[in-house]
Amino acid sequence: MGLAERKELATFKEESLGPKLAELREAAAGAQLQFTLDEASFTSVGAIQMLSNGVLDRLIDDLKAVCVDTIGKEAVRDGIQTVHVVHKEEAGYTLDLTGGTLTVRAKLDGSLGSDLPGYGDYKRFLLRTL
Repeated sequence: MGLAERKELATFKEESLGPKLAELREAAAGAQLQFTLDEASFTSVGAIQMLSNGVLDRLIDDLKAVCVDTIGKEAVRDGIQTVHVVHKEEAGYTLDLTGGTLTVRAKLDGSLGSDLPGYGDYKRFLLRTL
């Protein structure tokens, strides 16, 4: 990670992460979710810039849809403690939920259509997995 990436990551943490984490927790029915990054994997400024809108906004919207009723709220509170994001160089994305950690591996600086989970993808995954 070069200087430009370190500066962009610091800006994300200082300006965007706090409000987005609050939205994420509210969407998750008050669950005190943690948000972590594999910081070493973020090798481009573009990937860091996609965290807020490309990852968190989509996850927040889908969590709201999952937590629309008591069963969904309980499943999210019991099933997810941490959201962990890894930027990868290869095209495409994967979602995994193991041991309370929802891991998003995606080419964040790639194509919005195929390299990132879109609106509804988290919801479909969580409805199958939780």
